[in-house]
Amino acid sequence: MWSETALPLTSLDRFRRALLYGVAVSPSLGTAVSALGRLALYLAALFWLLAALARHRSLLQAGAVERRPHALVLLAVGYMALTTLWSDVALPQALGSWTRHARLLTVPVLACLIASREEARAVLRVFAWGQVFIMLSAWMLVAGWSVPWATGEGQYYYAVYGTYLEQMISLAVLAAILWFQRATVFGPRGRWLALLLAGATLVLTLGFMPGRSGHMVLFGLLGLALLQALPARRRWLALLLPPLAVALLWPVAPAFRDRMQAALSEVRLFGQAGTETSSAGVRLVFWRASLQAVAERPLLGHGAGSWNTEYRRLKGPQASGREDTVSDPHQMFLLWAVEGGLLGLLLLCAVLTALWRWGAAAAPADAQTLRALVLALVISGLLNSMIYGIGMGDFFCVGLGLLVALCRPLSGPALAQQGQGGFGKGLGLRPDQ
Repeated sequence: MWSETALPLTSLDRFRRALLYGVAVSPSLGTAVSALGRLALYLAALFWLLAALARHRSLLQAGAVERRPHALVLLAVGYMALTTLWSDVALPQALGSWTRHARLLTVPVLACLIASREEARAVLRVFAWGQVFIMLSAWMLVAGWSVPWATGEGQYYYAVYGTYLEQMISLAVLAAILWFQRATVFGPRGRWLALLLAGATLVLTLGFMPGRSGHMVLFGLLGLALLQALPARRRWLALLLPPLAVALLWPVAPAFRDRMQAALSEVRLFGQAGTETSSAGVRLVFWRASLQAVAERPLLGHGAGSWNTEYRRLKGPQASGREDTVSDPHQMFLLWAVEGGLLGLLLLCAVLTALWRWGAAAAPADAQTLRALVLALVISGLLNSMIYGIGMGDFFCVGLGLLVALCRPLSGPALAQQGQGGFGKGLGLRPDQ
């Protein structure tokens, strides 16, 4: 395992760590800053790769690349790049869409640039503080205060940046990070601060914010926390948490109750009249067309960037509304199935499975945090194309990259080998010893 102490930092180490801090906080500050953070990360990775090659080191040596999750990410992204060759859209459009799928590369790139467990914890702390800033800013909006930096589209729903849907999901993840990492995220004396902030996040999201996807993610993460806390013979009780939470919140949380009632009404109306003007109705139309497209080319799909073209073709002359211009079906797994076929979907599921299993050899709190992020991505991906979007896509990929680095199960001999050559020697980085 990694040690918690590290050798003194070199000047290059300090610059790299400052860059990692910037990348960690960037998903919390809006899409423009998020994109700049990812650009800086990729430029740093290019520099790292060139430095490794200049010293005649292989990529695997240079970055201590974990073969299981990282190789699968590279395989999935590489396959989606290959689908541009048979895509239904022009090559420039297909490549543009592929770059959005390729956001997954953030996970291995970030994990490889983190040199130690101590550094991974420090960067995760910055990642958490970025979301704490969002949470406290949202509480200021709840209190009716003027928040000059709040530029979100739905400030009446207390969204600081972006949309309330994105903020709800990210805050649900924040609550999980604060809970599972409560002993370390703010240092050895910060346990009660972590618990206090986690409680404030729960009250904000359940009592004031209306995002239905965020509520589902939060219930799933609460179930995971309960599952980890219960003895093995009683873990079935965790299945009772979501319905119990709904029953308890229904009379005391108007925002939650109203949005859930609206969702049920929208689904019922769609089933009766096929109405697709509501949020749920639009999603159901998207998903039905996606299944039809998958049935036409089940193995290899229609190619990157093809979802909207196929959707409009299947909908026919009626495809003229604003919702018909969207580039994805608001469902991560169906998007990969349409554009990459069942092979693409299988690769995406393999990546998620590898990430889930990656923490098996790590400390329980770190493994649980990684699994919480994977679970949040899966649940939210059932209702939205999470990785495809610039805001939440960067949030999840940065968070996963940090936690993969934190859960890296290197033993003493492996650390010694890493310090003798490769990543540390290639860039002057000093791994823990």
